[in-house]
Amino acid sequence: MKMRSLIIFVLTLLMLGIADNVDAQRKNKYKRRRQTNKKISHYKGGQRGYGRFHPYLFFGAQLNAGNYFGDLAPVNKAASTDISFTRPGFGFEAGYKFHHSVGFRAGINWVRVSADDFSADPTAEASIPRYARNLSFRNDIMEFQAGVEISLLPNYGGIEQRQPINAYLFIGGAVFLHDPKGQVPDLDYQSAGTPAAPQAGEWVSLRDLGTEGQNLGVAEPYSKVEFSVPIAVGATMRLPGTNLNASLEFGFRYLFTDYIDDVSTQYVNLDRFTDPLARIMSDRSAEATSFKGDTRDLSGLQINNFNTGFNSSTLIGAGFDDSVRGNPDNNDMIFITSLKVRYFLSKAPKRSAKFR
Repeated sequence: MKMRSLIIFVLTLLMLGIADNVDAQRKNKYKRRRQTNKKISHYKGGQRGYGRFHPYLFFGAQLNAGNYFGDLAPVNKAASTDISFTRPGFGFEAGYKFHHSVGFRAGINWVRVSADDFSADPTAEASIPRYARNLSFRNDIMEFQAGVEISLLPNYGGIEQRQPINAYLFIGGAVFLHDPKGQVPDLDYQSAGTPAAPQAGEWVSLRDLGTEGQNLGVAEPYSKVEFSVPIAVGATMRLPGTNLNASLEFGFRYLFTDYIDDVSTQYVNLDRFTDPLARIMSDRSAEATSFKGDTRDLSGLQINNFNTGFNSSTLIGAGFDDSVRGNPDNNDMIFITSLKVRYFLSKAPKRSAKFR
């Protein structure tokens, strides 16, 4: 009887142990299922690595190509520019990506823009006045910009999980330093006998000369420090096995000045200039060559004192009060194309003691 009771007691304990083990397995099964479901709910559409975003820093260098649109464009048409005047530049930037799709960046750019009225077509009605005017310039622009960069595809995880290919939009603000310059011709074509021009062949500051009468009280001097709104779009590619990305960016600068080219409003009567160099650089329409020395076709152009603006009979000798020199209604534009390389830097996220 005692033996039978002992056997029943042992069997009861055994059954309870088996039931407890089955219940534990069932709970672990559902726990694993809940964890899997949670991972699926955080799935990011096939991206490498998913989870919490880890902020990171980046540094970069770039090569720039500058173009310009303004009063010295070949024709008065939005974004009209002569790509043969594309000029090089360079820049550096640094940034911080604080969100999986948004980052902050700041940088310094140097770029040169230039233009020449000689590039206008002397046979087309829309561009004859520009060809006849014969002005030219170059401007070395030093820019500091800052703003936000918004990625098309988000970057979850850290720098190791950044997208292989992505696109972005940049918008911000910039302050820049500029000083348009012109090259002095060899001869003074406005004087009898065409004597040698002072400082012939040198590049001189057109702002300092006051070519539209700024030094004569006719117009307000423009500043060498100006502001702009940079807007850019870019495509970026991750370089496999590295912390580097290569990018191609197309940028536009909305400027708050019309004097990138030193041309905006009207001529001043040449007799009012006391500085012979200011007089020469103000009106170059009578010169036989472009600033590069190319021979100009003056056969269809004539000298006329009519002072209401450019037309077929007022193309040379236009330096009279109130005759049109530029268009003050539209500010100049700058386009910068950049080839960039970025290096990404971040700290590995710290792990709690239980995962070490």
